[in-house]
Amino acid sequence: NFKIDSIEILKLADSIAAKGYLKALSYKSTAALENFIVTNPFANTSLKENAIRQRDRICFNLNQFHNNSDSTISFLLRYPENSYYKEVKTLLDKQLYEENTVTKTALAYINFIRKYPVNKFVPLAQDQLFHIYKKENDVQGLEFFVHNYPLSRYYNEAWKLLYALTVKSYNNEELQNFMLAYPEFPFKASINKEIELNNKLLLPINDSDYVGYIDTTGEVIISPIYDAATPFKEGLAVVTRNDSTWFINKENTNIFNTYYSEAYPYYNGIAPVNKNGQWYLINRQGQEIQGPFDDLYEQSENLYVIKSNNLYGAIDIYGNYIIKPQFDKMGDFKNGKAYYVVNGQYGFVNKEGQTFKARYQWISDFDENNIAIIKYNNLYGLINNNDSMFLNARYDLITKADNSNFILVRNNKYGFYSSKNCFITDIDNDFKKEVSPAYYTNGKLFKLIKNKKQAIMDGNGKISIEFGQFDEVYFAQNNLIRVKIKNKYGYTDRKLNLVIPARFTDASDFKDSLAVCKTKTETVIINTKGTIVFKTKGQIQYLTNGLFWIEEENGNSLINKNGTVLFSGIESFTISNINAYDNAGSFLILTFENMSKKVLKL
Repeated sequence: NFKIDSIEILKLADSIAAKGYLKALSYKSTAALENFIVTNPFANTSLKENAIRQRDRICFNLNQFHNNSDSTISFLLRYPENSYYKEVKTLLDKQLYEENTVTKTALAYINFIRKYPVNKFVPLAQDQLFHIYKKENDVQGLEFFVHNYPLSRYYNEAWKLLYALTVKSYNNEELQNFMLAYPEFPFKASINKEIELNNKLLLPINDSDYVGYIDTTGEVIISPIYDAATPFKEGLAVVTRNDSTWFINKENTNIFNTYYSEAYPYYNGIAPVNKNGQWYLINRQGQEIQGPFDDLYEQSENLYVIKSNNLYGAIDIYGNYIIKPQFDKMGDFKNGKAYYVVNGQYGFVNKEGQTFKARYQWISDFDENNIAIIKYNNLYGLINNNDSMFLNARYDLITKADNSNFILVRNNKYGFYSSKNCFITDIDNDFKKEVSPAYYTNGKLFKLIKNKKQAIMDGNGKISIEFGQFDEVYFAQNNLIRVKIKNKYGYTDRKLNLVIPARFTDASDFKDSLAVCKTKTETVIINTKGTIVFKTKGQIQYLTNGLFWIEEENGNSLINKNGTVLFSGIESFTISNINAYDNAGSFLILTFENMSKKVLKL
């Protein structure tokens, strides 16, 4: 009953091919499967397709194992229509990326992008390149990036970072220069708005325990709604309300739409912020550029003292470590140096990171002459910036005075010492602890007190006013010397002639050629000739620039140096000094009884 026809022949061929396929598959080699495909032309289509897929899979796995672009390229050239073509092409792109960027340098990523512009990993190379420039604060690199990779997902962020690194103080000149240098900047509108707002000067004002802002005409621009607020610096102010802190512009907009626990004002485009108990540095675009830190102090001499893992160190304004965290405590930098504490002992470190041994009980800031006061074995002395003992620790107290002089105290006696490493006087004057250093010296002349009698001496040791010549004597201001004679104050000229009689129960030194004095019944302002310019039964307070605050039962007023009443009906005043913020100077803000405001430039 056996017969041979085309159907039986095909069945037999399929059976033989199936056995051949299984045998070839068992070898797990591309050669065996390739031989099967060539020697079994009559195998059914499904079987041949399976053989091709298995061959391609083994080739793909081998290429993954060897993982080099040469073998993958050979596979694609040999089998251009293989079933794993897309996967192999992706593998090749990855291999080319990894082989060409093994050094992970900016140049490696740039060359890869140039050589393989359609590679699927070009966006990843651009990402890595941006992060390198961001980490290094590389202005030239960011400039190259924005000019060459406009399709990068970090294109806008790169522009913002370039802007933040290029513009420091955010004044109009810097902003306009940036626009000229980068006319293609995609956020021109924000710079134009910044320039517009820079032309508005706003001053913080307190009203019923809340803070707002007024302009120089006295108009309230931002209502007093904040619990605390700083003056504007670099175009932004730090405000606090209900335990949240944020940055506003002069339109009262939360510029970053972000809230912090604490924040400090901007300095050169960088601000410290506290978020969720950790401190960060952010740039003027609100981007976090360094952190987190456990603690961070306000900027001092372009450095921030930080705390990390319970140890203190210092970073620059870009977040780069200048002094690695290593101290138990650390102070702010002043004149290039800061104190630190280790195991309860004080030492100091300079801005170059040079550390001087901790061996003192206490150390002050270094002054402009690189001298600091130290406490050692419960006594005080002086050291220089090389940690050499400038003056041995033998004194009960040392206080810094004007003009690089120091007041030395031992056994309740005081004397003067110069930073030029010499004694100006002996330690034999009667010390009054309750008075300030300005009571003892103005930097050029020195007050000596013995047995309740006073004298004035110059830096060469010459006595210009003898002991007992006056009950009390002060330093000359406007060429007049305030003296006390029989419990009354008057003024002498430099030749010690009494030119304004001693008839006042109290008196101030002259300032701007005017002095405030009191009699039993009145408070008066006198000029250098002793003429009364203004008098009142109330109180007089000198403010500045020849302006005086007059406080009387029937109301308060402001007068000038001629005694002319400038404004009356004043409720209160505030002197706002914003030089440290936007270099705009000082302003006197008057709040009147009707709650209107008046602003005077000082």
